[in-house]
Amino acid sequence: MTTRDDGPGPFDDFDVVNDLVDSGYAVGEADDHDEVLPRIAEPTDGPWVPPTPVERLLYRDKDDPDVSAYLSILATAGVYHPVAITHAHPDPEKRRPIIAELGEGLRAMSVYTLDVLPRPHPKVVYEFTNLRGLLRLLGDVDVLLVNPQTPCQNVLQLGDKMKQLILEMHDEYWAPGYFSGRVITRQSNATEPGVLLHGLACGAQLCVTNGHAWNTTEYHGNGYSAELALIEEWWGVKIRQDWLEIEGRLLNRDVHSSEWDHVLRTRNGLVDHFGGPVDAVEWRQYDESALRQYVAQTGAPAQPGADPELDEFVVARGELITRILRFEERFREDGLLPDGGYVRSTAAWDLGRASMMARWGRGTRFCAQTEMFDALRVLSQQAQRHYTSWAEFGVGYILGRCIQFDDDNSRKWYTEARENHELLLSVEHSPWVTVPFR
Repeated sequence: MTTRDDGPGPFDDFDVVNDLVDSGYAVGEADDHDEVLPRIAEPTDGPWVPPTPVERLLYRDKDDPDVSAYLSILATAGVYHPVAITHAHPDPEKRRPIIAELGEGLRAMSVYTLDVLPRPHPKVVYEFTNLRGLLRLLGDVDVLLVNPQTPCQNVLQLGDKMKQLILEMHDEYWAPGYFSGRVITRQSNATEPGVLLHGLACGAQLCVTNGHAWNTTEYHGNGYSAELALIEEWWGVKIRQDWLEIEGRLLNRDVHSSEWDHVLRTRNGLVDHFGGPVDAVEWRQYDESALRQYVAQTGAPAQPGADPELDEFVVARGELITRILRFEERFREDGLLPDGGYVRSTAAWDLGRASMMARWGRGTRFCAQTEMFDALRVLSQQAQRHYTSWAEFGVGYILGRCIQFDDDNSRKWYTEARENHELLLSVEHSPWVTVPFR
């Protein structure tokens, strides 16, 4: 397989792959990469266990002469196609897809569903497209290979009738965000139990939001170009150094949660000391007193009125306490906290996003596999240090999300997180049901 512009040659020949891309690309070069395309053999000693319902349905329908059902699944899920990293592009029409020369003038293109893809390769990436976008890529392609070298593979001859059917299936079944709000757990091709799986489980909230399987380090997300755009838009990450900085801050709980936890620790100390609930007035008074005492110890003026900036900071801390109490009251009304319950830490907000950022870094090739694994191990340990259960971790995450987005359509930010939280604590294949917290 080669790109359309570079002449014929076997794609799985690594010399050819290296010729297609920038040989100076370094991130991930230290990783072992024997795989470029998926290779999943059907077992000889029992039935194949598909990774997700998408592959299960494709496996069921792959031999049906009427390909409508098979195409309806592809239309719902979308497909991924391999491309040299230097030929990737967010606009499908500007990509240079890899085309196979089959002989006798026939040309083929391979596409895959998300959960059969191999781990990210340093020089070959996978771009996502729906079926309408795929038709624009096919051009003079004669054969579409769907999940080749897997048990749910299919070969589609691309005549006019087939292309028309593909378009009809897209128009009928494609719905952006169809998988959002679902707990997707791979039943095969998944990460084994252990600390890495626990670290992945810490990011399950965002996996449910984005509609991706939570239990894999072989992360491709929405496709290479889309993942680059996502972390640039939301996090300002444009280069590897940006990723290293933000991931380090998340692991240190230094993006938001450490600031908020200063206030929560004040209440935690009061509760631990008095052994009972703390009202808003007591909390604010004790927090201000502790803060002014700390400033006084540095030799700076600490009395009210002596330092306007300090006074403003004290007011802001009091407002934060009021907001936290308001959120916690809502949590108790909705059953997220028991009567009298409260949140001891928002560390989960940074740690949960650190779990996802590790995956985003891997999908964008800003980090190597070992760096992803190291991050997952660290955040797993941090989560166990701050919490005793997934329920407690999850409520800490929700409080952090509410504090950050309170002034930006807070009801949406809260209700989505609450619904995800309830799913994660109830669905039988959820990480927060199947993975021990400690």
